[in-house]
Amino acid sequence: MSNTEKTISFRAAAAKIETLDSLAAAQDRSRSYLINEAITNYIELHAYQDALVRKGLEEMRKDRGVSHEEVVKRLKRAGRARR
Repeated sequence: MSNTEKTISFRAAAAKIETLDSLAAAQDRSRSYLINEAITNYIELHAYQDALVRKGLEEMRKDRGVSHEEVVKRLKRAGRARR
């Protein structure tokens, strides 16, 4: 293990671990590999979502927001609003 890695432990339901192990075997990967992939995907997704929220908040602070009513109106014009 390199200096840039740390070991963690956590509890998970036995069924989840069994499923994880089955996936790892099917992909010829280790449990740790799949867990690291899952963590990477989680971090990337949530960092992306956080960036979008921050960008939206900044737009609102600059008074460049769009009201709910305006969004609905635009969606209806585009034929995408719920009926």
